[in-house]
Amino acid sequence: MQKVPVEKRRKRVFCMREIFDLYSYLKISGAQAAGRRLKAREAGIHVPVFLQADISVHCNLSCPGCENGYIHTKHQEELMTVNEWDVLFREAEKLGIRFFFLTGGEPLMEREILERAARYQNSWFLVFTKGTLLNEEYDQFFSDHRNLVPMLCLDACSDINLEKMGKSSYLYESLMYSMDALSRRDIVYGTSVTLTGENKNRVLTRGFLDGLNRRKCNGVLYLVRDEADGHGAGHGVGNPAWDGSLRLTEEEKEEVKENLKELWKDYHDMVLYTLSRSGHFLGQPFEKAEVYRVSAEGNVYNSPAGLEKLGNLREKDLRSILQR
Repeated sequence: MQKVPVEKRRKRVFCMREIFDLYSYLKISGAQAAGRRLKAREAGIHVPVFLQADISVHCNLSCPGCENGYIHTKHQEELMTVNEWDVLFREAEKLGIRFFFLTGGEPLMEREILERAARYQNSWFLVFTKGTLLNEEYDQFFSDHRNLVPMLCLDACSDINLEKMGKSSYLYESLMYSMDALSRRDIVYGTSVTLTGENKNRVLTRGFLDGLNRRKCNGVLYLVRDEADGHGAGHGVGNPAWDGSLRLTEEEKEEVKENLKELWKDYHDMVLYTLSRSGHFLGQPFEKAEVYRVSAEGNVYNSPAGLEKLGNLREKDLRSILQR
């Protein structure tokens, strides 16, 4: 596969990302947000840089490796309302959180919540979607609200998923169609993929990244399963993600770090980094950044894996929960 020259890629990327480039965002608005977090910390309030919000428990797929496909059916009254999510976004922004991961389930099944998130123009919302529900209406929605960035989950098209789900051509063609539709509108979008022993040698390559770049993909978030998986909240019994088969060994993790260091030299503008389920980034540029999580029921945890519950938003506001 022919490698795309770095100069050509950067010219295209910077043109598309003139407003919503991750690094520009952190540089321009990050200083103000950091100041707010520092002020909160002086008052004894520990504010994370990133916040994962599980805005949906519903999904039209059931992918191996995704705990949400195994979440038990919940009564609607147990779930956060649209207004409650709106309050959370507002409180989080005031405290200095400007970077959100909107997850599910399938977030595109919660249009009203996405519309509320779009109102917070000083914040950046990554919307993790399988892409099968993207259509002309949603393409226009993301075009109108550039602070919401679709992140297409490539795990739905991994070899293990295609074998178990039997939807290989449909899922693959759907994702490719979604990528092309987003790129035609010059919508900034990214992808996410869970690293496994089976796929790491395929997706941590220049050929893989060049292929995404040709479809005008702006960034890749690599997810790493670690010792936190299977020990926190929200993981259903029987989920194959928690039997250890999708986790990297310690040797494989070190190999991943070394590969990322090499790829970073030529592809740093594609936002290459890895995020573990314990809530820590492995490698540049966010080594010390933390990710907290809010579940669909309003529980606040100190990591994506839900290792420690800090409180519930229906009992206390976010500021009080983060008070140490």
